[in-house]
Amino acid sequence: MKELSLLGPRGTPLVELGGERAWRTFTKGDIVCSLQWLDLQAQDPEFPEEGPIPCMVLHSAFRRMDIGAHVIPQRYAYLYGAREGKPTPHFFRAVCDACETLGFDRNDKAAQHRMMDLVVEGLPDLILMPTEQPSDLEVQRHRMGIEVSVKAGGKTLHTEVM
Repeated sequence: MKELSLLGPRGTPLVELGGERAWRTFTKGDIVCSLQWLDLQAQDPEFPEEGPIPCMVLHSAFRRMDIGAHVIPQRYAYLYGAREGKPTPHFFRAVCDACETLGFDRNDKAAQHRMMDLVVEGLPDLILMPTEQPSDLEVQRHRMGIEVSVKAGGKTLHTEVM
């Protein structure tokens, strides 16, 4: 069964988290850490990198329309862990923000610990994740309309979508 997605203005799915689109996933209770490639510039034109980039996406294991996901692009992984493997001050603020984004109370210590564990466990894989998205994961634009083909002698001469 093919999963349907909401389409954005370019005819591509807005976001598809985890599943076949993910390079790796980790789960702690009701929080999922998905390592996948996202086109962040499509959502935020001021983002400096174009096209799909490697990201860590923290999202709820249960689909809900009233919550979001927290995204850590590979280029910003250094903000979450120092060279010695210790968390940075930004790490703790980001975990509180991520908890709130995922629908938890900002002061929910259990959710914070699950989130911290996922980020700490997933950070090395995020750093080692390939920069280029595999071609089989490339999101193609959906074709809308009627496809018309002109064939002669078994060969297609012209194809057009109206």
